[in-house]
Amino acid sequence: MTERGWSLVELLVVISVLGIILAFFVPPIVSRVTTHARVVSTQQEMNMLREAIAGNSDVIAGGQLVSTGFRNDVGRLPRSLVELATRNPFDTLYARVMYVGKETLPAWDPYIKKGWNGPYVREDGDMGYMDDVWGVPYRFIVENNETLGLESAGPDGLFYGQPGSRTDDDIRVRF
Repeated sequence: MTERGWSLVELLVVISVLGIILAFFVPPIVSRVTTHARVVSTQQEMNMLREAIAGNSDVIAGGQLVSTGFRNDVGRLPRSLVELATRNPFDTLYARVMYVGKETLPAWDPYIKKGWNGPYVREDGDMGYMDDVWGVPYRFIVENNETLGLESAGPDGLFYGQPGSRTDDDIRVRF
């Protein structure tokens, strides 16, 4: 009568082969999942920024538009995302951020319903809303002197058209 079963050497060989196969396939799969999660996170943050800028016409209470956004309150688009967090961009935290047209915004006037009525974004102390998850600052999409939306450089960290950018993996949100 012969005995059936696996020897210790055979088991070690099988486990070693499986380990080598997994070493080749697991890192790319984990990388893809991580990149996809970062893209989704960036898209969600950009949608939040779009709502902070342009408002949300679906949010109505008592027949009144509740989520008006920066553009409807102030009468223009923000010149920098800093304006979504403060009406005085010369304050200590924001003083280091320079941009064209930097000015203190008018205070909210409840009678004419105009002026800065924020904050429109949550400030974490690090101005995290200004950068995507890869640490690249968001920028406005401008065509023919008209601001149309926001864009992120995406996973490669380069905006399409910049030197070194081979694919258009930028993430865009229109207003």
